[in-house]
Amino acid sequence: MGRKSKQQIEEETTAIQSFLSTQHYRKANTLINSKGRSTLLVQKLFAVSIAKAEHNPDDNTLEANIYGTDLKKIFGVKGGSFYEHIKSAIEPAKNKPSILDWRIIYSNDETQEIEAINVITDASFKNGVLNVRYNNKITPYLTNLQSNYTVLSLAEAVQLNSVYSFRLYEILKAEMDRQRAITKRPGPYYVQYHLTDLKLRLGIIDSQADPEIISALKKGNPDYDKIEKQADKLDGAGKLKTFGNFKKFALDKAQKELNETTSIWFDYEPVKAGRGGKVVNIRFIIDVNPKVKKCDIPEEKANKTTVIDSMEVIDQIQDIIDQKIKFSEIRAIAEAADYNIDKVRAAYELSKKNKNIDNFVGWMISAIKNDYKAAGSGNSSIVGKYVQGSFNYDEWEQDLLDN
Repeated sequence: MGRKSKQQIEEETTAIQSFLSTQHYRKANTLINSKGRSTLLVQKLFAVSIAKAEHNPDDNTLEANIYGTDLKKIFGVKGGSFYEHIKSAIEPAKNKPSILDWRIIYSNDETQEIEAINVITDASFKNGVLNVRYNNKITPYLTNLQSNYTVLSLAEAVQLNSVYSFRLYEILKAEMDRQRAITKRPGPYYVQYHLTDLKLRLGIIDSQADPEIISALKKGNPDYDKIEKQADKLDGAGKLKTFGNFKKFALDKAQKELNETTSIWFDYEPVKAGRGGKVVNIRFIIDVNPKVKKCDIPEEKANKTTVIDSMEVIDQIQDIIDQKIKFSEIRAIAEAADYNIDKVRAAYELSKKNKNIDNFVGWMISAIKNDYKAAGSGNSSIVGKYVQGSFNYDEWEQDLLDN
């Protein structure tokens, strides 16, 4: 077979981008801010499997089955088998943790608990299908999330070329969304991390490498100087031990990647203290990336909603609606409201006054489109431009979902 033409390459690229454009994954912020070491491929596979995972409420297991053909599309592999890539992630290799070796330490400030666990209990690749099963203790941080979580773009995550870029994308996106939700104001936003804490979050220092490090991290206020010294004895940070190398190979590389290719933008500055001006903290400035392209929505709406705007509205809808509905259904509701959160909130409040709703999503779409309002003070009836019984909510909902 001859070389592919430029048109064929462009068509394949477009197909991959289209495949990823609507794919997102959700993580509890507790998990995003955990400390652990893994490879870039493991992080990407984890993100993909989250997006594909199915929850079994009977035994609280979370499991994902992903076809190798889909993995090839997601990772942009143009030919051959994905077997070697999967093998390198599952089989232990010298100085490189496999997907089964990935252990993290995380803290839950609400319950004041700190725990160290393996993230994945089983992984296999058979008959062209990757199967991943998560530790049951991770399940609450990945499914049925109601608050304190972040929606991340799979398309943005999988195209990153550094594990440090990947982790900073998740960490800074979570922090930006958290501050935006609390302050209700546009950016920029500011956050500061202890240098050692940041190295642990990025996996530069292995949180599981030594009993003394594990013990120090399990305390409420870890002694980061002690952890850094212990890591130095083990040469745990490798070439990124010096701040100059950490800046060059981790921070600067991540800054270039994220600012050029993702929906977030950041800058940073080292904070020095003590005699000799040793760097002890990194202060980040985070904002929505000015390069963000318009959301893939109808042209007449293009000037209203960016990718970030739409995802913010979808996040808010998920927080408002206390119903288990699909992401596509949430997006259909957002589309019906022209991404106006006030319209969605008003319709949802009305829905709680109506006890006879068979199709919740269809009813919400109709209520938004037809501007339903309560019939009168103290009256639970709902009125709109059309009589409810005469409208086919299922057809309207499906029409929006299909488009």
